Amino acid sequence: MKTLCLAALLFFGAAFFAASAETSSAAPEETAMRETISYGTDNEILELLKKLRTDNIDYLDGDLAGLASRTKNQNIILGIFSFFNERSREGLKDTALAILGGRESETPQKVNAALDYLGTVKEAGAIPVLTEIVSSDDTMYDNAAIKALGKIVYSEAGGGRPDITEILLDYYNKRSPGGDTRQELVSAIGYSGGPEAAPFLLKIINSADESAPLRMAALEAAGRLKDAAALDSIIASASSADPNIRFAAIGALGAFNGDAVDAAILEGFRDTYFKARLAAVRSAKARRLKEAIPYLRYRAERDEAAAVRDEAVLALGGLDDEKADAALLAMLEDGKAGDGLRARCAEMLVKNNAERYTERIIAKLDEAKAKNQTGLYKGLLKALSFAETGKVEALAARLFASNDVTEKFYALDLTANNRFTAFRDEVERLAKDKNSSLSRRAKTTLEKILRNEQ
Repeated sequence: MKTLCLAALLFFGAAFFAASAETSSAAPEETAMRETISYGTDNEILELLKKLRTDNIDYLDGDLAGLASRTKNQNIILGIFSFFNERSREGLKDTALAILGGRESETPQKVNAALDYLGTVKEAGAIPVLTEIVSSDDTMYDNAAIKALGKIVYSEAGGGRPDITEILLDYYNKRSPGGDTRQELVSAIGYSGGPEAAPFLLKIINSADESAPLRMAALEAAGRLKDAAALDSIIASASSADPNIRFAAIGALGAFNGDAVDAAILEGFRDTYFKARLAAVRSAKARRLKEAIPYLRYRAERDEAAAVRDEAVLALGGLDDEKADAALLAMLEDGKAGDGLRARCAEMLVKNNAERYTERIIAKLDEAKAKNQTGLYKGLLKALSFAETGKVEALAARLFASNDVTEKFYALDLTANNRFTAFRDEVERLAKDKNSSLSRRAKTTLEKILRNEQ
């Protein structure tokens, strides 16, 4: 009996100390954040969500989802929905569906948040309740429900749900919807597809009596459908007197092929309306249009709109072509180019061929440091942190030796990306660092190293 009692005491004692050790091993910052989720006010929760956004923390998603499912505090629920929605993260499906199921007793803000979230995560299980909302006499949530329905059926069936198209067309033709609802219907019909969708959209595109926003929605939807019957009308719309129509048409052309399509896209680079040029850049990227390389470089270097410059660099990188990479390299090495442009070019080159371009980028990194070009140095360092090549091992060693916490983060990224086992001791040391964010990053890096050693 005494032996059994002693054994029990030893067992429970061990369990207690193990639990205590586990609790104590959690960083104070992490413990504090979990306590805020468990006991905090809505203002405290919203402040926490700001921190999670800034620090890109996602390991508390389960705690937040649990809170959303049980709290009645509207501010907390809306804040959590927004946090999950902007990152397209799973976890709130059941909460969102429960809100829709009891929408008669819920606030409009919560219902609309639930609808927006279900559309963002493309939850096919929401289709029955969404069609129920759209088909009911209550129009309060129609816009949000139609928008969500379009996104979900496009993902769920690759744009082939004629049954949903029929419901939406019936709504459009028989219920005299307002302007905003009409635009949502046109967009959703483009998502749902079916044989009736293209003729419906084409009629709107070619109608001078329809509003510009509705025709724009139809052009965007036609681009999703990729129906060749609409191509001539889309190309014609790319020369419209209305700049917004041109913008929508040029954007839609990225889904089509042919010489006439390419010519219209290249012409879009000359448009005085910056959104039309932006659409041309995106369509050239979608088409992998090599003839657009000199246009893209010109826009990257000289366009008056920052959005166009940024997108042009991304498009050049997206082509993954030697001539496009040569253009990126030339801009990187141009000392007169802006720091941001040069750093973005480096990111694209690392993504496309880290083995080939890393040494050139490191040379520019060292040059930027020597000249105290802080912005360029940080931008190039960030670009290099994504490199997967043994050529960054010496750089990682330098960054580990730095007193700058940010540089240690980048050293960990390089080590994790390349499974550099030579830095295991340093990573283990950082895993015990007082900086909880640095410690967490080191622990995940260590896991990757250990897996590589097995």
